[in-house]
Amino acid sequence: MSWYLTIRSDSTYSRTADPDALVVFLRSLPELVQTGVNSFSGAVGQPWAHLTLAMSKCGSFANHDRSLLTINLVEVVCSYEHSESWYDALAGRIAAFLGWEALDEHAGRIVWPPGVAA
Repeated sequence: MSWYLTIRSDSTYSRTADPDALVVFLRSLPELVQTGVNSFSGAVGQPWAHLTLAMSKCGSFANHDRSLLTINLVEVVCSYEHSESWYDALAGRIAAFLGWEALDEHAGRIVWPPGVAA
């Protein structure tokens, strides 16, 4: 089974980011490997994870695996078989890099920034 962490600027997805800069940042993280133009997965020896960079309309998106000019969402698919704290730390680093928020919408939990209530 899986669950999701959403990284976005705000609830209306009002700000965008440069996907090229984010890809460079994500490639620098040893726990990830790039698996497509807009996707990353957990590296060998790391917990299972799948990240998608997307241009979203109110949280909905399709990954056509082609270059995007801008993004407004990073979706992290997480596994219940691994530590929630590992995924939270990963999402927090990505959100901090972008200056965005990371949240588990289904659990009503803010992951980043720390100390913010849902």
